[in-house]
Amino acid sequence: SCINCIRTLPYLKNWYNKYHKKGLVLIGIHSPEFDFERNLANVKKAVKRYGILYPVALDNQFATWRNFGNHYWPAHYLIDKKGKVVYIHYGEGEYDVTESNIRFLLGINDLAVPTAASGEPYSYSQTPETYLGYARADSNLGPKLIHNQTSQYTFPSELASNAWALQGAWQSEADKIVSAQANAALKIHFNARKIFIVMGNKTVKPILVKVLLNGEQLIANKGKDVKNSQVLVDKHSIYELVVFKQFASGILQVIPEEAGLEVYTFTFGN
Repeated sequence: SCINCIRTLPYLKNWYNKYHKKGLVLIGIHSPEFDFERNLANVKKAVKRYGILYPVALDNQFATWRNFGNHYWPAHYLIDKKGKVVYIHYGEGEYDVTESNIRFLLGINDLAVPTAASGEPYSYSQTPETYLGYARADSNLGPKLIHNQTSQYTFPSELASNAWALQGAWQSEADKIVSAQANAALKIHFNARKIFIVMGNKTVKPILVKVLLNGEQLIANKGKDVKNSQVLVDKHSIYELVVFKQFASGILQVIPEEAGLEVYTFTFGN
């Protein structure tokens, strides 16, 4: 569900296809950020959904994470034939450098020089990733959360830039908030070109979630997971809500039609 990790997958899959038969061994280590990502069935579904062919290890105890002294999603490590880590890159980008190092380690000199990928530029005015569970939520940008119980919340009259708020009954948990009534609402004052949200549900059947942009139905700038200004939440995953042609600011509102919607985080892209 990490958008930064997801954006690296096309490059990883391409390297696997190009260099696997030439000696590249690619191993994915899935270190879960949220509880639902610890579920083996969920991870298997995601691996299949993203078309990943190389092996993926589920590191629920963060053993590999700690052994590598890692602190980031994603992180890429190149290990030579003697088992020594010879190159590390944190985050997105520098795909051409990583591929050049792969080729060098494999002793490949007769292929075309890899071209630099056009990554998505980052804007410093972009809204940062916004966690909604009380363990990681920024108290300066969100409501005063009542831990581990259902409470009534009210939207403020104004919402500062990058801030978020709740309306109606919500339960606040360590890594998420859960709607406790139909049509409870969540809104955020964003600055970004793309908006993603990580959601799931506790119910057996899918939950329809209404999405409003500046108080209006989301039509022209809808993301790939939005249809008729609604998102069908039928699994724990990351959902693309908004895609503008250029950087924009506004108020996004998310309104589940039933209780049981789990919301973990907003992430943003330029």
